Amino acid sequence: MDNRTKRDVTFLNLVSDFETNFEKGQPIVFDDKTFLEIIRFYEEELQYDKAIEVTDLALSQFSYRPDFYIIKARLLFQTNLQDEALELLAKAEVISPYEHDILLLKIRILAFKGEVSDAKRILEDMKRYVSSTDLSDVYLSESYINEVMQDYEGMYENLSKSIICDMKNEEAFERLGFAVQLSKNFEASIEFHNMILAEQPFNYLAWYNLGHALSCQGEYLKAIDALEYSFITEENFESGYLDCADICIQEKKYLRALKIYQSYFEVFGINEEVLLNMADCEFQLGHLNKARILLNKLLKLDPYNDEVYYKLGLCYAEAENWNKAINAYHKAITLEDGCEDYYFSLAKAHAAEGAYDKAEFYFGEAVQMGPEQSVYWRDYISFLIKLGKKSKALQVFKDSDDYTFGADLLFCKGVAQFLSGKKTAAYKTFEEGLKEEFAQHQIIFDIEPELMLNKELQSMISYYREELKMNNQRD
Repeated sequence: MDNRTKRDVTFLNLVSDFETNFEKGQPIVFDDKTFLEIIRFYEEELQYDKAIEVTDLALSQFSYRPDFYIIKARLLFQTNLQDEALELLAKAEVISPYEHDILLLKIRILAFKGEVSDAKRILEDMKRYVSSTDLSDVYLSESYINEVMQDYEGMYENLSKSIICDMKNEEAFERLGFAVQLSKNFEASIEFHNMILAEQPFNYLAWYNLGHALSCQGEYLKAIDALEYSFITEENFESGYLDCADICIQEKKYLRALKIYQSYFEVFGINEEVLLNMADCEFQLGHLNKARILLNKLLKLDPYNDEVYYKLGLCYAEAENWNKAINAYHKAITLEDGCEDYYFSLAKAHAAEGAYDKAEFYFGEAVQMGPEQSVYWRDYISFLIKLGKKSKALQVFKDSDDYTFGADLLFCKGVAQFLSGKKTAAYKTFEEGLKEEFAQHQIIFDIEPELMLNKELQSMISYYREELKMNNQRD
């Protein structure tokens, strides 16, 4: 869950000067606030080693300040150095005994190490004397013990208590979203966050958690609205934009997703993944030129991105510009030769262009690389039937049996049997397919339109259509 801090040029120059001076071994003297800002910057960038180096410099100047010991202990903990972190906290306790932040971090580290009894002892002691606001952090720390013990209900309850004690506790909100996923308390989460929002309508994390809980309940449009409020109320909340747009795309709300991405760029600037998603949206809307413009922009940023070449190929294929599509797919495969989708799309492009030998070869590559994908086998078998290679089509169907199964494949097999003169076997296969997934029977006529005139097959389809209606009425 990202909430980026905007950095001005002055600050970035400060970080750059710091790195230069540090590498040259020149003395560095900052006030405590500047050290804290630089540490936070590296931590947000997940550069923990650098953050620790800055903290060591801060400690050399402010050895009496427990907060820098706590920060370094937290960083050590994040890099899986639990024992070193506990040693540092022991030094901090000498300077500031009973400092709440020391004890709270100690609880988390002990819980992570599996020393639950010691963690609980500190926790119960703290509950007896801390203020209401500090109690929020105590419940938050207890949630880490719950998580280690896989007590996800307890984790959810303690985080809810933490938020009730302090509705501005951002870490508690972030962890509550995680706890809801683990405990499956989606309905309770919706009710709880609506209660919070009744008191704090501008709480962006409450909107964010509400959106995810609604999404898990299948309330996608409400989820989109809630997630949108999360970044409207907190402009710098990156996850809000991205998750909201993801659900928009899932629900085929491509125009709304594009608007969200435009707002994202205004706050955070260019992001390659977002540009790719925007190209997908434009493609889905049929705006092929706009999609290609975005994809070519991406290639200027990263000329070795195989996925971008693949998407360009899809754009050209949609426009039936097969030469350019084939070219783009080949570039994608040159950069990444292990993606079955690339071979599958290349096979279809060659088939459309009439290069049947090449198409057959690449269909074969696709099914070998992604044998569990029935669509690859289906299109391969359909292609062979249309070429008149009925025996090979039946052999390919037999090969597919070892990896996947579906009504679509049964319908393909039935057509191949029928065209091979095995009509009795074909009708049995068609019937099996109709029982398995009636809705896919159109595949039969896509492969062999003349079967539309087959009275026996049409009677069979009519029978199973009526049976499906009756079953739906009973349900």
